[in-house]
Amino acid sequence: MKVLVTGATGYIGSAVAGRLAERGHEVVALVRPKQVEARGVPGAAQVRYGDVTDPASLAAGDVDAVVHATAPTGDEAVELAAVDALLAGGAKVVYTSGVWVLGPGDADETSPVNPIPFVTFRAAVERRVLDGGGVVLRPGIVYGGGRGIPALLTAKAAEHGRGRYVAADGREPTWPTIHIDDLAELFVAVVERGESGSIYHGVAEEAVPLSAVAKAAARAAGLGDAPVEAWPVEEAAGDLGPGFAGALAVGQAVRADRTRKELGWAPSRPGIVADLEAGAR
Repeated sequence: MKVLVTGATGYIGSAVAGRLAERGHEVVALVRPKQVEARGVPGAAQVRYGDVTDPASLAAGDVDAVVHATAPTGDEAVELAAVDALLAGGAKVVYTSGVWVLGPGDADETSPVNPIPFVTFRAAVERRVLDGGGVVLRPGIVYGGGRGIPALLTAKAAEHGRGRYVAADGREPTWPTIHIDDLAELFVAVVERGESGSIYHGVAEEAVPLSAVAKAAARAAGLGDAPVEAWPVEEAAGDLGPGFAGALAVGQAVRADRTRKELGWAPSRPGIVADLEAGAR
């Protein structure tokens, strides 16, 4: 298949582009010019230039599928215009959403959306994609390769001399998580076999306690068994911004049973704690 990948130099997009190419698909990378100059696009047979803020640059009438993995702008109107442009090409569109659109608590692929403030725009975008015959893929917290949000926790542990996790009202959150390589394989499965109008969850571990992640991040920062503490969301907001800090404090338990069954997807990489500890200095 000929597959257009937006955001192909990003954390998720580059992993997906590489795995698609390994599977024999022809990858067309859509990037901003400065990004490709800086990092290149592994596995891409062709590079095109465009931007989600310019819908005309997203024309994709000559491809079989689109993986929309560009980092979101947070602007609902911009996001809707971008997916409308991608859907108009007639290709199968796989939209990268995220578990935060489900809100706090337990959820699976059939649960109604209840987006946290940081991602309110995604509810409307998901609906537009599904109504247009596209597919929605919701990754959990992505880790692996020394990148992603867990890498931020490692950096903060090094900065503060102890493991820290953002918490609200004294409650310890749990996170649904997914290794970047398992996620890339899921994207390939969705491109190849995912049903139009479907929702899939990219989750391997359903609910990992954040104290365990913070301890592993401290070890990865070279702090050994340094103390771990809750970082009040109000304090973290001054460092990370209120929206992002609030998102990190959300506790979730998200299942992907239907995704695994329908696509035969079986994530196999080490869990988030083991992955962080493997990188301990």
